[in-house]
Amino acid sequence: MPWTPQLTWTSTATTIHSTRHDGEIYHLWQHGTRPNDSGRAGYGWYLHGDDGRGFPRQDYELSLTLGSVLTRARQKAELLILGWQKAGREPRRGAEQWRSPAGNVVLLADLLAGRAEH
Repeated sequence: MPWTPQLTWTSTATTIHSTRHDGEIYHLWQHGTRPNDSGRAGYGWYLHGDDGRGFPRQDYELSLTLGSVLTRARQKAELLILGWQKAGREPRRGAEQWRSPAGNVVLLADLLAGRAEH
């Protein structure tokens, strides 16, 4: 069973997608990344809080970059909004792990493929 979103995202701009959950508004906003060790910067999707007027609050970043691909960034943003947390990487393969609000650790690939419930 593939990933089934639990949140509905709307967009009024190609670089901002918004959703509401438990009375809070969240924005997935694409903007410049911080320079890496080589001094290169790019663009990524970040989860931001709301400024009270329906726009991303620039000083209220709720995540590090969630990647450069919108579909994957929406999925990771949804996990964060629903109370999931990044839990590191699997020691043997280095696969990304996430911890559910109940405390279970699951591989991100399993969540995104629908092999684990979110």
